[in-house]
Amino acid sequence: MVTEEQRWLSRKYIVYRTLTSMWFVSAVWLYFYRIFITDQQVGILDGLAFAIGLLAEVPSGALADKFGRDKIVRLGQILAGGGLLIQAVGSSFIPFFVGQTVLMIGVSLVSGADEALFFEKLKFDRRSTEWRKLVTRGSQVALIGSLVATVAGGWLHTINPRIPWVLNGLVFIAAAFIIWRIKDDRPPKVRQKLLPELRDYLYDIKTGFAQFRLPKLWLYVPFIITVQGLFYTTGHGLLRLILLERFHFEPFWGSLAIASSSLITVGFLAYMHKNADNLSEKNVLVLIGTMAASSLLLSLANIGLWGYIVILALYAGEHILQPFLSEVLNNHAPEQQRATVLSVASFFKSLPYVLLAPIIGYLSTVHKLEYFLVVWAILIFASLGFYVTAKKHAVQ
Repeated sequence: MVTEEQRWLSRKYIVYRTLTSMWFVSAVWLYFYRIFITDQQVGILDGLAFAIGLLAEVPSGALADKFGRDKIVRLGQILAGGGLLIQAVGSSFIPFFVGQTVLMIGVSLVSGADEALFFEKLKFDRRSTEWRKLVTRGSQVALIGSLVATVAGGWLHTINPRIPWVLNGLVFIAAAFIIWRIKDDRPPKVRQKLLPELRDYLYDIKTGFAQFRLPKLWLYVPFIITVQGLFYTTGHGLLRLILLERFHFEPFWGSLAIASSSLITVGFLAYMHKNADNLSEKNVLVLIGTMAASSLLLSLANIGLWGYIVILALYAGEHILQPFLSEVLNNHAPEQQRATVLSVASFFKSLPYVLLAPIIGYLSTVHKLEYFLVVWAILIFASLGFYVTAKKHAVQ
């Protein structure tokens, strides 16, 4: 039975998810950068900034587990909003790099810690699908917020390209205040002298990675790197906007394509929520992986506006997959290291883009993106084969 506190926390979770999904710059950020720098510079910018964020990813989870997930989440949201505001007033590579770096550090601090905070506070029965249902419901509402923000951002870009950045930054900072009253109620860890503290901190990071060498999580690692890595590269990096351009979408029509994909995905998530108890993790992961790889291969063809199918498949796949992997990771992570384990998973997810951003930027500049599309599709099919085989052995 759901308690009144769980209902209150669930409402906070949904509002928080909505605010943090409102990326007003999602369909126009590349066009804003292009006013001042080239695609190749954008690739270098993203590669460097995301690399710094990647280095902060796992340590941030350990910090959250050690010093309080609530504090780290609030700090991360404020930094993320501040990074967007810095870029809003920039006009060259340096302020864009500084702002993007601050943004990525903020996102890294939040990543894993927010989910661990809510999962721990809600205390749902692990045997139930209540957490997956809440994540699915949160994704539905967040996608509606994302839809509004994407269309509004595309329209505001035509008025003044800086407005979406300012609005995005303020919304992210507001998210920190929405969850201000939610406290991490775990007992604080005993503070030690510097060297023992540092040794324990590094040990926490090491054991967080070690969890993914265990059979219960190892089978998901290649899938996270290739499939979630692709979704991350598409949703947070260059790839989606480059694909929209490849399919001949103008900035405003591109924002409508993303927004309508969001609306359709809400319908998919509604079906998932209704049938949560009947959906098989294995079937869903195989379907999403196959769809992702096939979308990359379809992008090789000169299909024009039919490329909307690719945009929809990649957009929907990311949001359908997230509740299932969230359930797997949260249920298998040790309580005291939950944020660290989730941050390691985020590390694996964002690692490909750090390596690929400069490559994608370069391939786009020389019109050779098909090399990436083919190679990554092959890697996804290979990771699917590994997952299915490992899953079969795990069941036996």
